[in-house]
Amino acid sequence: MLSDEYKVFTLAKPLELINILTKVKPDLFVLDFRMQEISGFDLIHVIRGIDEHKDTPIICLTSAGTIDNVTAAIALGACDFVVKPFDPDVLRAKIRKQILCRKGGLQAACF
Repeated sequence: MLSDEYKVFTLAKPLELINILTKVKPDLFVLDFRMQEISGFDLIHVIRGIDEHKDTPIICLTSAGTIDNVTAAIALGACDFVVKPFDPDVLRAKIRKQILCRKGGLQAACF
């Protein structure tokens, strides 16, 4: 869905992320909350623990869009949240916004 606009890396095993980050430097992460091996919450913590990615935008994608989950994800360092099922144009817009904010292309607050 996103590969027409972006270079996309997907992982079948989220714990491979640390190895991948030695080879690529993503502009943004899109994480599901429910994954094998590790939760999205835990993976946010891992990403934020890497100096290069302490400020890299993270968008959470999940069917568990409760207020508690949104609040927890934001507290851990996520920038935005998309609840499944979702409109692909909404996800694209949120990604575009976060990338522009990171590169200083928007004057408004990036949340």
